[in-house]
Amino acid sequence: MRSLFKTAQEITNHRTFRVFILLLIFLSAVLTGIETYLDSAERHRRVLVFLDNFIVFCFTVEILLKILAFGKRPFSFFSDPWNVFDFIIVSICLIPAIDTHFVAVIRIVRVLRILRMVNYFPKLRLLIGALLKSIPSMGYVIMLLALLFYVYAILGVFVFGGKDPMHFDNLHHALVTLFKVLTLEGWTDIMNIHLYGNSSSGQEEITSLWPFLYFASFILLGAMIIMNLFIGVIMNSMEESQKEIEQELQEIKYKGKNSEELYMHIISRLDELRNEMQNFKKTK
Repeated sequence: MRSLFKTAQEITNHRTFRVFILLLIFLSAVLTGIETYLDSAERHRRVLVFLDNFIVFCFTVEILLKILAFGKRPFSFFSDPWNVFDFIIVSICLIPAIDTHFVAVIRIVRVLRILRMVNYFPKLRLLIGALLKSIPSMGYVIMLLALLFYVYAILGVFVFGGKDPMHFDNLHHALVTLFKVLTLEGWTDIMNIHLYGNSSSGQEEITSLWPFLYFASFILLGAMIIMNLFIGVIMNSMEESQKEIEQELQEIKYKGKNSEELYMHIISRLDELRNEMQNFKKTK
């Protein structure tokens, strides 16, 4: 029995097996894209169904091998959230398509199978982990951004609503307009409507500077300050993740555990996180 557990562990940890599963995930993504072309999907329906069933079968064997690799503690497999995610995705794919509702669910799951790719790239896992950890702090930044949108939207309706009903007719139109302005796409055209007025002559003369102050202050507060707060929260979460890994490393050294493989694994994770933080800082 031990040899069976050990064999399952060797198979799941082998590089060839991991590359094979990763290629299957890529193939699953390609098949999902082909299904968006209805004519081609209908002509090659048998091939697509066969490949899809083959992929689901391989994913099922992968999950069973990973559970079997834990030996007498199979439920330890579910201690990793990514393993739970993989298990749910594969389990839903095994549901027979009895009616249209199940068909729709399976199509959605086929798209989600692409996300299994994250489990095979440590840097993506570290980055997503930092993003998930920063969600509570991001809530306050989102609240601040929502207040900024609300105040500026009301001001826009009161000040610009009569002259430009298409953009500032009411609150929800103003909110959509401000979202466009925040993306910095075509915001100058919206501002020029109020900056130069509705003069029918060919000459463009600035009628008021208040529109410029309105849009410039909103972009300065929203796009440049608050958006940078999101980056700061993410960087802080990545630093916290780095500290947790360092603390885990110190505990292993302190307890004197004779586990060189685990020690080297944490070292590699720490190096990957440091490189990811440096790359993230360079891009910003």
